[in-house]
Amino acid sequence: MPDYRQLRPGDRIRLLAVPQTDLDQRVREKRNGLEDAGWTADTIERILAQDPVVTIDRIDEYGYPWFEYVLLSDGGDREYHSIMVLDDHSWEFVG
Repeated sequence: MPDYRQLRPGDRIRLLAVPQTDLDQRVREKRNGLEDAGWTADTIERILAQDPVVTIDRIDEYGYPWFEYVLLSDGGDREYHSIMVLDDHSWEFVG
C-alpha cells in the first residue's frame, strides 16, 4: 500500500477512487441539508472522470502532500482546485 508521507513535489499519482472519508462527509452534509454538500467528493469524482493522474506540487507544514487541478465545468469555464492527499487506499504511485 502506498504511503502519502513518502510523496514529494513532482511525484505523479493516479487517483483510483474517492476516499471513504469524503464519501462519508458527503452523506453527513446532505443529511444535514448543507449548501454544496459533498463538494470534495463531487470534485474528486469529476477529476477521476477527466484525468486521474495528478502531480504533487507541495508538502504543507504538517507533512501533507497537495496537488493543484484545473477542472472544466459543463459550460467550459475553468475551476481551480487544491486538494490534499491523505488516504492511502485511494491512489497509486505513477512516478
